[in-house]
Amino acid sequence: MIEIDHDLQRLQDLLEFIPPEYDPMCVAQLDGYFAALIVCPDMIPPSEWLPRIWGEGYAFADAAEAEATVAAVMLHYNRIARELADCPEEYAPVLEIDPDTGEPLWDLWIDGFERAMRLRPDVWEEIALGDDEEAAGSVNMILALNEILYGRSELTEEAEADLDLLAPELIPQFVVNLNAWTKSRESETDAGQLTSFANEIHGDDPPAHGRKAEGNEPCPCGSGRKYKRCCGAH
Repeated sequence: MIEIDHDLQRLQDLLEFIPPEYDPMCVAQLDGYFAALIVCPDMIPPSEWLPRIWGEGYAFADAAEAEATVAAVMLHYNRIARELADCPEEYAPVLEIDPDTGEPLWDLWIDGFERAMRLRPDVWEEIALGDDEEAAGSVNMILALNEILYGRSELTEEAEADLDLLAPELIPQFVVNLNAWTKSRESETDAGQLTSFANEIHGDDPPAHGRKAEGNEPCPCGSGRKYKRCCGAH
């Protein structure tokens, strides 16, 4: 169970509509996924990361479903991006809540973060081995939590239990540390790369949810196929 507002509830409903065999992300996974994408120093285009949210091979039933899902997804992405840009000290992850104890659960969030890390493993390895102690420590602690999650940890049971208990409080600081590390290097980012990334998200044409995609245009679901060969074929 997650304590969420109206926008997140709609996002959760749309993601839950996708058949489970495609392994779509839930809101907590998506929140961690977006945090990693945003603080990653290497900008990753939406065409690469969007399809992984609902699962490779999934085709939306129609354009309306695709547009509604993409719009809800991008709303949450932009929400996190604005928070980390404007008031990072107030950043708070969206974590599952244990229905029995009311305690926050970190496992799905960490799983989502690690899924995004897989898109640029060399970049994250460089940070983990770098000389910035806060950034390196944050990456290594996130990886340690992921190892616990999948039963591969070499920590003692006592150390695992301590980290498990502290994780919900530590995760926001990890994200803030990595965000600060990336922002400190923004001056080295090529302006053309930033423009290209923004154009891919927003485009020069009207937003997808404001008009119907034409047959030969890329499908708004992010599959990479033409609209007429994807959602437009239904």
